[in-house]
Amino acid sequence: MEITRDLLLILHFIAMAGLLGGLLASQSKLNKGVLHSALLALVTGLGLVGIRYSLVDSYPDQYEEINHSVVGIKLVILIIILALGYLNAKKQVFPKRSWLAMVALSVSNIAIAVVW
Repeated sequence: MEITRDLLLILHFIAMAGLLGGLLASQSKLNKGVLHSALLALVTGLGLVGIRYSLVDSYPDQYEEINHSVVGIKLVILIIILALGYLNAKKQVFPKRSWLAMVALSVSNIAIAVVW
């Protein structure tokens, strides 16, 4: 179970790096890798939450309970990032405001994960 959690965590880190790196690499056009990375972050994040439930049940001394407010806030932020991405995916020129919003939301999502 812990190996699966570790693999999901590594994939989640790769997804967040791909999301932020893809956004920072190109401001004028949205890279499709950004959307794929955001979807990977969503799937691995949900997988991490699911595995955490069973780890807390199996090893209550080792793992803390899930903070549902953090999970909810991070999920909403990621859904907004995905919505902005899919709304602007077909546009020839990626709007600066959307790019800035996606970068700010990505950085805030990472900050919430680290600090909270």
